[in-house]
Amino acid sequence: MLSKMSWKSFRSEGLFFACILAVLLTFRTTAYGMYFIPSESMLPTLAVGDRILVNKFAYGYSRHSVPFSLGPEIATPTGRLFGKLPQRGDLVVFKHPGSNETLIKRVIGLPGDKIELREGRLFLNDAETPRTLDDMFRYREHKGGVASVAAFSESLPGGREHEIYERGDFYRGDDFGPTVIPDNHLFVMGDNRDNSIDSRFPFPGVGFLPVENLVGRADVLMFSLNIQREEDGLKKLKRQRTFMAPLQ
Repeated sequence: MLSKMSWKSFRSEGLFFACILAVLLTFRTTAYGMYFIPSESMLPTLAVGDRILVNKFAYGYSRHSVPFSLGPEIATPTGRLFGKLPQRGDLVVFKHPGSNETLIKRVIGLPGDKIELREGRLFLNDAETPRTLDDMFRYREHKGGVASVAAFSESLPGGREHEIYERGDFYRGDDFGPTVIPDNHLFVMGDNRDNSIDSRFPFPGVGFLPVENLVGRADVLMFSLNIQREEDGLKKLKRQRTFMAPLQ
């Protein structure tokens, strides 16, 4: 009798934990996922050690919505179910088209947009994107070096404004195009413009990003493990909030 009771108890507990695992997997696949930031390509918006919450239903679903991109192929022009395009300025998490690595960048251009960079200045559909110089300073990089940057506020069409870093206007990637973004593709860049491998570069860069590769939209900075010390002559990254802070 004890043996039977133990087996029934084991089976019941196993079923319970299997149900919990299924619920968690479903939630992570269809609702939200948490990701960490491993590089400085999105400074000053996101820093190494940040943990972000990603909305996985913002743009519909594709095979990349499932962990390890193990979902089924979806027979639509975009490769997505309930698909919706991002807006310019959205922070998107996606799978790299070549390596399948998980990355985060900012959407700059949409399908059909004409995009060009001239000495670091961004042009969308032949109109120069306004930017305002906010500051110039040096900071300690995560890997130990010191970077000198200019911080700008950049305004995309539609009124979305964000901060970018530029080391200069003659770096690799500061001249691009003009070219038109193909159907069902996006043009994405890092906010740390001269320290980001993105749509301006072919593999191992991102190139034009297929919308099928979107995982979701980064909505919230959950918390940050990024710790910086004060150093003479160097600026410490300061953000208004690093706990449950909405991202933009």
